[in-house]
Amino acid sequence: MVSFRPFSRIIERLRELRAHMRAERVDEIARRYLIMNAFDGALSILSVIVSAYFVGATDPRIIVAIGLANCFAMGISGFTGTFMTERAERMRRLRELESVMLTDLSESDFNKISLVAPIYVAFIDGMAPVIAALISLAPLLTAIFLPIDAILAIQVAVALNLATLFTLGAFLGRVSKANVAISGLKMVVIGLVTALICVIFKAM
Repeated sequence: MVSFRPFSRIIERLRELRAHMRAERVDEIARRYLIMNAFDGALSILSVIVSAYFVGATDPRIIVAIGLANCFAMGISGFTGTFMTERAERMRRLRELESVMLTDLSESDFNKISLVAPIYVAFIDGMAPVIAALISLAPLLTAIFLPIDAILAIQVAVALNLATLFTLGAFLGRVSKANVAISGLKMVVIGLVTALICVIFKAM
C-alpha cells in the first residue's frame, strides 16, 4: 500500500508557511507591487505606442520590439530591486528579533519567510509590467503574423491599454472601498494625459 504520509507532511508544512506569510502581510505587499508595476508597464507601453504612431513608425514589429524590450527591462529591474530591498528589510527584522530574544532563529519559520517572501514579492513585481505590456501589445503581435491593418491594431492596442488602466484603478477602488468606476476613470485620465504629453513632445 502506498503511503501518503510524506505528501501530507509537505502539505502541512506549506499550510504553515502560508499562514506565516499571511501573518507577515506578504500578500498585501505583493498586491501593492503588482498594481504599481503593472501601472508603470501600462503607461510605458502607451507612451511607446502613441509616440511611434505620431512619428510615423507604424510597423507592428518595431513597436512590439521597443515595447517588449522596455517592459522586460522594467521586469528585470523590478525583480532584482524588489528582492534585494525586501530581503534586506526582512533580514534586518530577523537580526533585531534574534537580538531581543537572545537566540538563533536560522532554523525558524520566520527565517524561511525572510527568504520565501522576497522571492514571491519580487516575482509578482517583475511579472506585472510584462503582463501589462503583453495585454496592450496583443493586437500588434497578432498584426505581425496575420494580415491586419497596422493602424487598426494600434487603435485596438490603445483601447486595451486604457481598459487595463481602468481595471487597475477599479481594483484599487475595491481595495480602498471607494467608488470603483471613479477610481478606474482616474487611471484612464492619467493614461490620456500621458498620451497627450507624448504627442506634445513629438510635436516640438
